[in-house]
Amino acid sequence: MKKFLLAAILLVTSVPTICQESQSYHLGGQVMGFTVLNMKGHAVNYRNFKGKVTVVMFFSTRCPLSNAFNFRRNMLYREYKDRVQFIVVDSNGNESLAEVKQYAKDVGFAFPVYVDQKNAVSDRFGVLATTDNFLLDASGVMRYHGYIEDAPNPARTTKQGLKLAIDEVLAGKAVTMPETMARGCSVRRAKLKIHYIK
Repeated sequence: MKKFLLAAILLVTSVPTICQESQSYHLGGQVMGFTVLNMKGHAVNYRNFKGKVTVVMFFSTRCPLSNAFNFRRNMLYREYKDRVQFIVVDSNGNESLAEVKQYAKDVGFAFPVYVDQKNAVSDRFGVLATTDNFLLDASGVMRYHGYIEDAPNPARTTKQGLKLAIDEVLAGKAVTMPETMARGCSVRRAKLKIHYIK
């Protein structure tokens, strides 16, 4: 009985608190900036989004649903690269920089890719799926959050959410569908440090 009470007391007095950065970027709000790693392992700071429309894409090397959009990512980039800045990020804690670099080469990404250390960027954006995309207007305000298209199979696509939003923002119009539901694999979170309150 004494052992049981002691265990119960230890359980109550050693409550874990997880230190994790909460979501700070929301639809209609200003995106202030973030830091990612390029394929050489160097930090790249994106601090000021004013002046150019920006797309922030999240992808995975291992998720089949994410992989299904690789060709369409390239197509969007090639169509809009002269007018839109693209930041394409892998946030998965189980996908190393070397793996991401090799994957980008193997699938022929036309754009540079980045790694999000310890999910700092995906946490700020509130990313849950590896196909999440965000569109910022020229003033740095988030105007769209959601899928590239509404189907992994391009033959079944009925809505091109991201492309439509890009066209509308470039034309100075309100976004017709500001938020859609991206489907993909969950972001593999980095291992979090647990601190115990004694």
